[in-house]
Amino acid sequence: MKTEKIQKLLSEYWAKDDGTTIKEHIDKLLDNLKILKNFYKKDIERLIPSELTEKIKEKFWYILELACKYHDYGKIHLWFQWKVGNKKVKPKNNLPEVRHNLLSPAFVDDSDEFVRKIVRLLVLHHHPVDTPVNTDDVEKVLKEEFGFEENSLNFLLRKSEEKYLEKEIAEKFSIDFNSLLRYYRLLKGLLLRIDHASSSKQADKVEETLPCDTLQFVNKFFEVKGFRLNEIQEFVKENRDKNLIIIAPTGSGKTEAGFIYIQKKGFFMLPYRVSANGIYQRALNLFSHSCGLLHSSALNYFLSRDEKDESGEHIQNNKEENIFLTYFLSRNFAKPIIVCTPDQLMHFVFKYKGFEKYYATCLYSRIVIDEIQSYDPITLAFIVKALSVVAENGGKFLVMTATFPKFLEKMFKQMNLDFRRFYIQNKPYHNVEICEDSIISDSALRKIIQFSKTSKVLVVVNTVKRAQELKNILKERNVNSCLLHSRFILKDRTEKERKIKDFFDSNKELGIWITTQLAEVSLDLDADYLFTELSTADSLIQRMGRCNRRGLKSTDKPNVFIFTEECSGIGNVYSKNLYELTKKNIKKEGTWTWEDKWELMDKVYSDEAIKGTKYKENFEKAFKYICNLWEGSETLIRSKSEAQNLFRDINAVSVIPEKFKSDVEALFTEWRRTKGVLRKKVEILNKIMNYTFQLPWWVVKNFEPADLKLGIYYVYGNYDEENGFMITEDKDPEIFQKDNII
Repeated sequence: MKTEKIQKLLSEYWAKDDGTTIKEHIDKLLDNLKILKNFYKKDIERLIPSELTEKIKEKFWYILELACKYHDYGKIHLWFQWKVGNKKVKPKNNLPEVRHNLLSPAFVDDSDEFVRKIVRLLVLHHHPVDTPVNTDDVEKVLKEEFGFEENSLNFLLRKSEEKYLEKEIAEKFSIDFNSLLRYYRLLKGLLLRIDHASSSKQADKVEETLPCDTLQFVNKFFEVKGFRLNEIQEFVKENRDKNLIIIAPTGSGKTEAGFIYIQKKGFFMLPYRVSANGIYQRALNLFSHSCGLLHSSALNYFLSRDEKDESGEHIQNNKEENIFLTYFLSRNFAKPIIVCTPDQLMHFVFKYKGFEKYYATCLYSRIVIDEIQSYDPITLAFIVKALSVVAENGGKFLVMTATFPKFLEKMFKQMNLDFRRFYIQNKPYHNVEICEDSIISDSALRKIIQFSKTSKVLVVVNTVKRAQELKNILKERNVNSCLLHSRFILKDRTEKERKIKDFFDSNKELGIWITTQLAEVSLDLDADYLFTELSTADSLIQRMGRCNRRGLKSTDKPNVFIFTEECSGIGNVYSKNLYELTKKNIKKEGTWTWEDKWELMDKVYSDEAIKGTKYKENFEKAFKYICNLWEGSETLIRSKSEAQNLFRDINAVSVIPEKFKSDVEALFTEWRRTKGVLRKKVEILNKIMNYTFQLPWWVVKNFEPADLKLGIYYVYGNYDEENGFMITEDKDPEIFQKDNII
């Protein structure tokens, strides 16, 4: 087929079912390539392996341009046109249907053999390819529909990417294979980013950009507030081009330090969606609409946000078109600053087909990980390996935490980074009393009730079931208390979160709020007294941060009471080994400084302390698994969704108590019947989500689906606005743990 004929077909034939032509789509890719190159040329070029020759390095952008140009040429295939609804075209019955990416490489025409081979490989694999391919069908279409004399793609189609790179390119052109592999992965990742962004119907821009460096935003914000950069923030400012780990107390300005580190583009990662929502709000205050939010329920959060101006007045700029634009730009990674959970990006470490998009994005962006100790040992192992891959391939990251697991120190130091601990607070915030008793004992209850008559009391227990039990015991004693945990449906939980914040912010209200570890991650509370079950050292220290949070209250007498006996959730919610180590080392009563807290963390999480524990065994097993997976030539993980599921403490499923089935069935029906109007569908979905809460994905897999497409299930058990959902014991994730995934 002549070049003129091909160009004519590209201008007439469709790339998408909305009638967008192939040429229009290709032009969009080339425009987005220019945007990406203009914004991040130097950042991306520094990632090209230095071992490669200058000649190969110089071809990088040209290869990427050709890949963008040729990637969809195969869509002129008549069967593809029929499939996307181009009624002007009819396929030939004597020809088989062949996927377009198997045909596109044949059109690649460049006199430079190295360039031609790389571009063909990129074009072929911009969609997943299951080898071996039926090359007879490919050859038949190329010959009879497009007039190619012979199919020169047999070896390309029959080999995996890495085998082809090694045999046909690295060996043939005497190039170091590992360097070539890094070069290729970077090219492929950028091609996928550009293609996916250009294909978006809602937001087809590959990158937005900050008007200036993040440091200038922070400086301006501090200037208005009358603040100056503190020691931590100055350290980050001076070491922004290094990989860093910062350990510092809560409330010491780590969040702003993380924003400073990002510079031009970055991801601020937190372990829980609720904490990501909070940091997103802080990011908005600094960067306005240059920041985005990305987690599994981000759109629902956008739609339910009640936005206010600095005076506290409600504002009406939450227009739906802006919400959707922000959401889709975040999903496409186009926002320069994105607050997210790690399951949205770090899953690249599983090397599934198409992982390169996320891998490449990590490398030219900055990664900030907050509170790394919050993950279970398996997820923690995956994240540590992902950060190691980032460091090895030229990316930059900052880990910051108040409580760092000491056994990770050696692993991180091998990544050639700066490790720094900051002692900011010079006075104790907490006076601790160790109670060798149960938190539901008579003596504990009497003390809680007594203190609540004159003060604001926060009670934190390890499980939802224990929280509900404590609430009912107090009710039997005619003592009013309020309850908050993760098993309230969204509309009830939102109201309770407002009430608990108002309670602890007020100067007049007295009483008791009972909650779970939810308080550690999502609530900015300042209680007068904390009563808590013993958990693990890191969790315990986070809980203490919700009492005397600003250090303005007296610590002459105990303000934190830790109950060490008959604690709930041990062995399921919290590692039994770590709990026992915490109990063994928590001897000190009286005032606690941050040095005391870090000493406890080091004793509990040292290599020697956790040696032989189930916690360490799970970490090492998961780390070995992911290292073998990354270093092997083939992956066992087939899809992004499968990889995301392996971040098991992050990836949860929405469930609706059976009580509300009649309320939501009509909404589900309306949602399914609404066609083509995205805004209307999301409005309905938002109403549905108000009846949901979250459970781990492995808990609900045998429950009744409410809607499989939405991934929402019905759960059976009692629900009321006062106690939340009471799950049956045989389904309770706080009692029964999922089988090991490794």
